[in-house]
Amino acid sequence: MERNLWIDYLRTVITVLVVAHHAAMAYTTFAFFDTEVYIRSTSPVVDANRWIGLDVFMAFNDTFFMALMFFISGLFVFPALQKKGASAFTKERLLRLGLPFMVAVTFIIPFAYTPSYYISHNQFNFFDFVSDYLFVQQWPVGPPWFIWVLLVFNCIAALIPMHIYSAIGEKITRAAKLKPIQFFVVLFFIVLLSYAPVSIVLGHYAWTGFGPFDFQVNRFLFYFTFFMVGVVLGCTKWGNYFFKGKMLLGLPWSGWALKSLCAFVLFMLYTYCGIGVKWHGIIQSMVFSLLFVLCSICISFACLALFRAYLKKSNPAMDSLCKNAYGIYLLHYIPVSWLQFALLDTTLPVVLKFLIIFIVSLCSSWAMVYFLKKIKIVNRFV
Repeated sequence: MERNLWIDYLRTVITVLVVAHHAAMAYTTFAFFDTEVYIRSTSPVVDANRWIGLDVFMAFNDTFFMALMFFISGLFVFPALQKKGASAFTKERLLRLGLPFMVAVTFIIPFAYTPSYYISHNQFNFFDFVSDYLFVQQWPVGPPWFIWVLLVFNCIAALIPMHIYSAIGEKITRAAKLKPIQFFVVLFFIVLLSYAPVSIVLGHYAWTGFGPFDFQVNRFLFYFTFFMVGVVLGCTKWGNYFFKGKMLLGLPWSGWALKSLCAFVLFMLYTYCGIGVKWHGIIQSMVFSLLFVLCSICISFACLALFRAYLKKSNPAMDSLCKNAYGIYLLHYIPVSWLQFALLDTTLPVVLKFLIIFIVSLCSSWAMVYFLKKIKIVNRFV
């Protein structure tokens, strides 16, 4: 599959949302800081000032943006496998994903968590920090969790014979074109099956792992499903089957946006307003799963439809952001956490704090990556 401008721009916008998401984490009403083991905190820095609007913003992001990122990443797997072969593809992914991951968790993320150590201990000693970081906090992974999980998904994808992707892709595209409603229903239940059983047993926000190889265990199959749908569609000209003009599966982006809004409002009413609070635990969890998966698919479809319909012309600023998005993802946690720390004792309104941190973190990490990529080895892998 050839790279499409709108897909590149969508992936870049999701990266920007990741920066905004982390900038907001210090100011949600549910945020807390564990001074004993700060990795258990909701954010490296937690401010006393909160705003429920950022709860809504984070909940909205959480329902779809990483799932959509895995889907988009999957779209490029089959063409790369076809061009390079499984062995060369795996080696390339190990370098492109594995090496930046190890550099990030070894040098970048510890610096991002330095304010957390200072808040917990009211002082800083380098050797004590390193010891605490590795053995008490157990080597936190931070945002690069996505990179190592994506590497695992890529390696699994490389093991599957390519003719299987082609056979499944042909059936999926035909179903999407001829029976879009049935296709959506089947997709919904497949994704639900990948999410609900594990989440009902382990909880909806369950993390596990060893050292920096940490991940959200209840969403592993959920993300893998989105990724594999992307891989399968990547071996077809899926746009010719899913889209007709500005319509995706028979609906314009506004139609998907309306469905997304309805699904998300129901999700927020259920999770924040106590609807169903007296229901049995399994029923509660199942309803949560149904609404979460519905939001994930509808919002993802709305984004795909919107960007394909209207992003047809290149923009120099967006092109630069695209080229540096991977590096921004790797670096942004440093300015985010340090700016949150710097603004802890200020009396600025929460929204202003959030905007300052988001904008400065995005621009500073963008600038850092731009200049770092002038170094040949950095430019090769980032």
